[in-house]
Amino acid sequence: MEYPAKFLKRTERTPTAVSYRFTRHKGFSFTAGQYMLVNLGDKLVHPLSLSNCPEESNFIEFTKRMTSSPYCSRLESLEKGETINIKGPLGDFCLAESHETLVMVAGGIGITPIRSILTSLEKKKENTGKVILLYGNLNREDIAFKDELETLKIPNYHLVHVLSDPTGMENVYHGFISADIISKEVPDCSNAHYMVSGPPVMVEAIKKALASIDVLGDHIRTDMFLGYK
Repeated sequence: MEYPAKFLKRTERTPTAVSYRFTRHKGFSFTAGQYMLVNLGDKLVHPLSLSNCPEESNFIEFTKRMTSSPYCSRLESLEKGETINIKGPLGDFCLAESHETLVMVAGGIGITPIRSILTSLEKKKENTGKVILLYGNLNREDIAFKDELETLKIPNYHLVHVLSDPTGMENVYHGFISADIISKEVPDCSNAHYMVSGPPVMVEAIKKALASIDVLGDHIRTDMFLGYK
């Protein structure tokens, strides 16, 4: 289904990532983790994950890594009250069922569907098993939703930062998310269930890392952010 949405506000999350908030049409419903096609006109259409959760009923929001593309330029030119069209929801990168241990692995802007899922879990206040977020970024300034992710009130929730440049951060891993880090941070890691979201190169690297520690393919769900390296 296609719905109109009026632009409300923009919020800078990092020096390169911006959230755009729109009105939510009464007919639009979605499950945390899904995405939509955002049509800005002039054949500028892009799939974007919803970074807010379904329980936030008055608006929809997506968060995009900004580039010099015509699409991003058009986003930046939006004026408050301007109407665009969205189509969806689409995708099945959703929390299907509860598991004893759920591991979410995000790279950069791949945090958006995972942020939607985590905020939904917090608001619903449902009993969950252990929830571990492994979040990889370049540096401290590159961590989108940092304060929010560090203060989520979800039982048995644990956040692990992995940074290429850990300057200014304590108790974080230096480098990239690896099989070694997963093994250290995830109890009984071969039997946990994983949701992996980020650029294709990152997602493929994580799948190889999980295979090396005997995680079966049916324990892994992925969401690749095409168009990013």
